[in-house]
Amino acid sequence: MTGQYVSPKSAEFQDMAALTLDAALFACEFRLCDTIAEYLATIIGQSHEDPARYANFSSLLANEIVELAFRSVGPRGRIDFNLLKSDACVRMKVGFPLDKHGRDSWSAPAISSGSEGQQPAGNLIMMGQALGVTLSFDSSTDDRVTLIAEFILQEGIH
Repeated sequence: MTGQYVSPKSAEFQDMAALTLDAALFACEFRLCDTIAEYLATIIGQSHEDPARYANFSSLLANEIVELAFRSVGPRGRIDFNLLKSDACVRMKVGFPLDKHGRDSWSAPAISSGSEGQQPAGNLIMMGQALGVTLSFDSSTDDRVTLIAEFILQEGIH
């Protein structure tokens, strides 16, 4: 899941915001999705010349990522929302536990070859590409996946 931008080294990122919730609480309160997505998008937008417009723009993708986490989260553990900033982008990371049935759908071959809507990130990949946001995921641990979206700081034609 890649877009137009190549990420800088992770050591160059500085913390902007972090939120950790119990996975069980998050999974039973769908209304939290909108609230969290709006919060993240507002902070992402602060790095642009027109913060309100960019927050509105970035909220579409942030909402899809948060809702995908809501649909995929396992019943135990924590869900982490992190925003980090470098000179070139704002990175949003959403990490959450998976149940044993969810692990297989988050393998790299399943994501890249899955048809739209059948895999967890099918629509998300297309939306990220359309918005020029680099998307990736890390499922290197057995019971967690981390979705990563990199919002570039300079808007323009890609």
